[in-house]
Amino acid sequence: MSRTHVALLVALTSLAGPLQAAPADDHRRGLQALHRGDVVTAMSALRPAAAAGHAPSQVLLGQVLEGADEVAEAARLFTAAAAQDDPQGHASLAGLLLVGRGIAKDEKRALQHFSKAAALGHQHAAEALALAWLNQRHGADALRDPDAAREAVMRAARGGHLPSAEALAQAYQSGRFGITPDPAQAAVWQQQAVAWRTQRAAASAPAAARSASAPVAAGTGTATGAPVTATRR
Repeated sequence: MSRTHVALLVALTSLAGPLQAAPADDHRRGLQALHRGDVVTAMSALRPAAAAGHAPSQVLLGQVLEGADEVAEAARLFTAAAAQDDPQGHASLAGLLLVGRGIAKDEKRALQHFSKAAALGHQHAAEALALAWLNQRHGADALRDPDAAREAVMRAARGGHLPSAEALAQAYQSGRFGITPDPAQAAVWQQQAVAWRTQRAAASAPAAARSASAPVAAGTGTATGAPVTATRR
């Protein structure tokens, strides 16, 4: 290969790099602008990247537009991102399909997109899908398709979804979802559910309740550093 050919390849490679990186850079600038609360700059940065087919930019721009009630365009962007198997694209599109915002309502398609997002690791989609099966909603029928129900509930439970963990504990006792009864597994999931419930109860405890255990300053009758307020009776 001649030096001229080598130089040409190097030149083409150097040109290709920035062109490929541009949508990701635009996405980063758009995200930074949103964090600053600058929606106009964010949209200006995201539109070219979305038009270029950058799925994360399509999703982020779609979310901005959905918040601005430009739902039809948001649905189009989510659809484009989902076509590239973007997890959030699938999940966001499913949310619109479920209620018919910006796109015709289609619960069956919504569950399909939630399922695809869940399979790609989107935990919120996994939880939404599991709840549909657990509550027999949106056309999900665990009696008709126990395998799909079992897969959805197990995936959500492994991701920390408390209702799914509790449902699995019961299923390992009753045989629901086609699961072979297994008292040991039932106990494992029941213990896990109890642990998660305890952790979440502690995390959501009011700050006032937590401050009650703070050290009390001598002679004040109040938690250290807290103001003393006289109470009239």
